[in-house]
Order: sequence, then C-alpha cells, then structure tokens
Amino acid sequence: MLTEDQRRFLDEFVTLLVGWNMPANAARVYGFLLYQNEPASLDEIAEALEISKSNACKAAKMMESAGHIRRVPERGTKRVLYVAREDFGTPFLLRTASLGALNRLMERRGVRIAQGKANQRIQDLASFYANMQAAMEHVVAVDSKRADPII
Repeated sequence: MLTEDQRRFLDEFVTLLVGWNMPANAARVYGFLLYQNEPASLDEIAEALEISKSNACKAAKMMESAGHIRRVPERGTKRVLYVAREDFGTPFLLRTASLGALNRLMERRGVRIAQGKANQRIQDLASFYANMQAAMEHVVAVDSKRADPII
C-alpha cells in the first residue's frame, strides 16, 4: 500500500503529466517507479496503484515505448520487472529531432510562401526552433554523461 505522502506525490505528478497529454495510469506507473529502489513487477505495480494488471501492463508498455521506463529481465523466470530509466533525456530525443524538422521546413519552404512581416515571422520561428533544438540537445548530452548507460 502507498503511504499518504506517496499518494500525494503521485496525484500531483499525474496532474502535471496529464497536462502534457500523458494518460493518467501511465503517469502513475512512471511516478511509482521513480521512487522505487528495486525493479517492480506488473503485479506489484497493479497492487500498489490499485489498478488492474491489464491497465498496469498497458501503461508500462506506453512508458517503455516513450523511453521513461525499461524492462529488467528476472533470471530464471519469464516475469518482467520495470524500473525508471536513469537517462532522463531519452524521451526528448524524438521531440528534439522534430524541432530540427520544423526548423528546416520553415527555412526551406516557409520563407518561400510568405512575404513581408509573415516572412520575418517564419524566419524568427525557424531560428527559435533551431535554438530550442540546440538547447535540448545540450541538456540531453549532459544528462547522458550523468546517467549510467543502459542498453
């Protein structure tokens, strides 16, 4: 069972991540795994969060594919355990690539279709995307050096 502090933490964590379009159960699974010292099974996750094992499995798969958690095989069994990833920048790599694509779209096509103030707006937006991409790449690189490399 969760302590009152753990429950409050998860409630606030879920509220914040739902604002980023993360499903509530996925946010709860991720938040739960963040404060665990040891890998947790789907049974343990489901019991602690008071959700079905099926919902825990769906949420874990979503968080795994998003790069927030990873599987840890348990020797001698087929049981799968989950842990929060230590390399926090991983989930942002796709967003970073997307910023580069937006920048290139603005620079290559956007400036050709707009004139005057609109053209300047598109150039400014391209610059913004380039700066955001560079900043995010820097943060991810620093985090990757801090994190224990996991394959």
